[in-house]
Amino acid sequence: MLLNQKKEIQEVFEQILGIPLDFQPLPSEEEENIKQDFINLINTFEELWKRQNDFKELFKIDFDTYDDKFFRLIEKLIYFSFSIPVAEAILFYIYSRFDDEGNIIPFTDEDNKSHKFESPEDLWDYTLYYIEQTLNNDELLDL
Repeated sequence: MLLNQKKEIQEVFEQILGIPLDFQPLPSEEEENIKQDFINLINTFEELWKRQNDFKELFKIDFDTYDDKFFRLIEKLIYFSFSIPVAEAILFYIYSRFDDEGNIIPFTDEDNKSHKFESPEDLWDYTLYYIEQTLNNDELLDL
């Protein structure tokens, strides 16, 4: 309901000004804290994954069997905390976003759209994008 009112107001301003507008609300302090917690979580997860791979590549020490349960636990917590598409994007970011040459591979979502994640901030933006898409689809279903 509130989203429809915002869209109506936006349309009125667009008609008055004669240009398309994209209103982005300023994040509250709580939203910014949640974003920073998310970014810190992703950075820590990525550091752990890189550390394990560095041991394997640099020192030929393989901790895969030792750390397997640890990483599976993290994955389960991610699936528990996020919707499946967002969880898949997070795991793609950590495990699969680079090719053998170190180039970033785009993530393809369930709608066959590509998203390039260069940083945890990009992953955060995708999370918000997914939530917005879900809310918009839910609104359409209510009609």
